[in-house]
Amino acid sequence: MEHNQAIEKLNLLEKRISRTAERFSHLKEQYEALQHQKTTLERELDELRSANDELNGRIHNLKLNKGVHQNSFNREEVRKRIDRVLEKFGELQL
Repeated sequence: MEHNQAIEKLNLLEKRISRTAERFSHLKEQYEALQHQKTTLERELDELRSANDELNGRIHNLKLNKGVHQNSFNREEVRKRIDRVLEKFGELQL
């Protein structure tokens, strides 16, 4: 009887070891898939950061250009010039 119990316990132990090995194999596959996904996401993140830096540079340049154009275009000065030209046209005798 003891011999049969020992064999049963060994069989149970073998089954447990087999299930543990299967779980370990599955976890290893999941780990490798996650590592691949991590690498892909890091690459995409680097690309997005680069694109963001480029867009921030463009926005900065546009803001600088807007400021230059706003400063060079003085509405009040343009109105004064138009008024002077209209006065001169009014002085002409046609």
